[in-house]
Amino acid sequence: MSNTRKIEKGFWLTLALSVIIIILTGVAFLPTVFARRETTRAAAVGCDVDAEAMRILGCCNAYAAANDFTTTMTGKVKASVVGVPYTQKIHGGRTVGCNGDVTDVAESTSALVKAALKRERRDGKYYVSRGDYKNKSFRYNTEQPLSQNNYIAQYGQPFTGIVKYNLDNTVISAKSIGDNVYQFVLDPAQSTVYSRNEVKTTLGGKSYPKYKRVEFTLTTDGERPVKVTTVEKFRVDKFGGTDCTAEYTEVFNFN
Repeated sequence: MSNTRKIEKGFWLTLALSVIIIILTGVAFLPTVFARRETTRAAAVGCDVDAEAMRILGCCNAYAAANDFTTTMTGKVKASVVGVPYTQKIHGGRTVGCNGDVTDVAESTSALVKAALKRERRDGKYYVSRGDYKNKSFRYNTEQPLSQNNYIAQYGQPFTGIVKYNLDNTVISAKSIGDNVYQFVLDPAQSTVYSRNEVKTTLGGKSYPKYKRVEFTLTTDGERPVKVTTVEKFRVDKFGGTDCTAEYTEVFNFN
């Protein structure tokens, strides 16, 4: 291979990696959207829906709506541009009060990207702040107050439920896959009607992302959510179109 070809190859690999980092830095902080504090009406629209699974989902939603809880979150987002794969890992969690207050934190400390975002609703007011990585920890900048309308337009509804998705008439599959473990597949367009706004805002895209698949697995103790693992597959309109796969796991702790 000539020096010119080596330089060209190195350029495209560097460009591809830079593109992936830009995309993943944005989508890494997406689990922040659908969250009504009242019990979610999880009506099914598909025929492959088990009634007991839907009952358990309703019970878990109702319990979360009536009780304070915290979560710990770990996840990863994968993308590929011009054949170069990259994975961005994320961690964080939420503190949710049954009075409607919520603090939602997502942080990433990979070798290539160190970024953090904190979103809050306190006493009916909305705030956003970003973190700078110093001395092996994040220090958050002065929080930016937002009106309710501006917050929702940029970040969607505060994430106070057991999943971030719109569950009203969007469940197309629900089934038991183990002892107190249930899997739900959602209509990818209707269930993300809120979260897509945040993706578009974060990435500065011209159009909404196109979701190909949305599913989550719920583990319970009979009436309360213990763990939720979510998997999303979607395409964003950056750099000619980029396919992404996101997977998050939240573990619940009720006070």
